[in-house]
Amino acid sequence: MRLAPIQRDQLASLRFNSYPHVMTSDMAQPSPPRTRRTPPPELDGRMERSRVTRQKIVAALLDLIRAGNLGPTAEDVAQYASVGDRTVFRHFQDMEALFAEMNDKVRVLVQPMLTETYDEGPLAQRIEQLVSARAATFDQITAYYLSGEIRLHSSPTLQRARVQFAAQQRRQLLACLPEVEARPEVAAAIEMLTSMEGWLRLRRTQGLSAKQSKMAIVTTVARLLDD
Repeated sequence: MRLAPIQRDQLASLRFNSYPHVMTSDMAQPSPPRTRRTPPPELDGRMERSRVTRQKIVAALLDLIRAGNLGPTAEDVAQYASVGDRTVFRHFQDMEALFAEMNDKVRVLVQPMLTETYDEGPLAQRIEQLVSARAATFDQITAYYLSGEIRLHSSPTLQRARVQFAAQQRRQLLACLPEVEARPEVAAAIEMLTSMEGWLRLRRTQGLSAKQSKMAIVTTVARLLDD
């Protein structure tokens, strides 16, 4: 069963007459709706160029990190995007704002994995499905996650994002493996095993391949739930 991503509510602004009970012969008639002016071509062109430049800057940051530069500077980004250093800060207040925009892009990549639930079928099948989905996504975002580790202590935005990421993983785990809910200590261990941190430990610190890492997690989670 799949859970659809939550869509943002669109709120309409309403105006009310403060005194609806007042009736007079000279009551003002409602003003006609304002006609939205079309921006002149030169302004429209500048807005489009600005949008394109902003996208180039964010794409440059993503490319640099994916290529291994986990802590790119504004100068690195500007050079890669073929724009001036000042152009970066005309579009972004500071590097924190630029990294926040990058995090939004990465979140879009991760969201489908976090909104999948595998709540049907045998336990072994559900464990396999959950771990396989996470493994594929974790490998895709490893560089960005490691880049975040460099900035984590000084970035409130990233700290909040990490807390939200952990909470989403926990909710998904409980939805896929409800068997863990009655065993908090087992749930905590499985949450760590199936987390990004657990994946990085196996892949980078212990040097296991993606296949070996996935097998280690699946086997361990199954044994914990069999006890």
